[in-house]
Amino acid sequence: MVRQMRYFIAVVETGNFGEAGEVCHISQSAISQQIQSLENELDVKLLDRHGRKFDVTPAGRYFYQRAKQQVGEIDSLIREVRRIGKGEHQTLRIGVLNGFSGKLMQSAIRAFAVTHPNVTMSLRTGTHEEIFQWLLAGQLDMVINDQRRALSDQWVNEFLMDQQVYALVRQDAIGDFPAGIELSALGNLLCILVAGPEYRDAEVSYWRDAVGLSNDILFAENMEAAQLSVSTGVGFLPCDQDSLLLGSNVRLPILRNGVPLTRKMYAFWPEQADFSLQREFSNMLRTHIQ
Repeated sequence: MVRQMRYFIAVVETGNFGEAGEVCHISQSAISQQIQSLENELDVKLLDRHGRKFDVTPAGRYFYQRAKQQVGEIDSLIREVRRIGKGEHQTLRIGVLNGFSGKLMQSAIRAFAVTHPNVTMSLRTGTHEEIFQWLLAGQLDMVINDQRRALSDQWVNEFLMDQQVYALVRQDAIGDFPAGIELSALGNLLCILVAGPEYRDAEVSYWRDAVGLSNDILFAENMEAAQLSVSTGVGFLPCDQDSLLLGSNVRLPILRNGVPLTRKMYAFWPEQADFSLQREFSNMLRTHIQ
């Protein structure tokens, strides 16, 4: 069926049986017969034919979307198997948003290393804008980032999880909030954010406009400095459930009007890139999330 899936994808994307046949290097009549055979096997109509023209049925649109994803994964698998078989060495450069689960990344990297022994991995952490700019500049092969822009066809956008946002804060700075703390209850504390000078405006804009944060901001150069600032009791650091606890620091779920604050996390990479390794790692990471 994989070959028929490729034929169907070509027909939908070209909008023409003749052009699809040229893409797939078979005759127009042969590709038409293969699509009919596919419909018979599925026992569903994928195309409504009107002479030489056709419309894609709702079932056909769904099949096209899933078939394209499946064929892409199969192609990735084939490329990776061939590379491993030939002993070819590769590098996968990953950018990770500050505060994304270190435990998840470590477990996925360990598992990936077992199945991809000829791949060297490198990780680089930063703000949303930092790692996005590194990806644009070709310094990274993929990024694990939150969604702050509309999803674009220029990128492969693999949804990973709705990550709950916590506040890392010194216990005696806030009192007792066992079930979570409202964003408004953090109003007297500084919000500690990690960002270099050129990306600070973008970080403030996100937390002010998208999240609704009204706190004054204290910037730290790195996560270690941010955690030490938390330990002084001057503020809180937005983080995830795995962030390191120092001294009397605690992690509390942040609530907004009683609802846990979350951010959508995606794996992104350029659509035109050879994305076999990216997809393999994205799938591995998603498996560990589940």
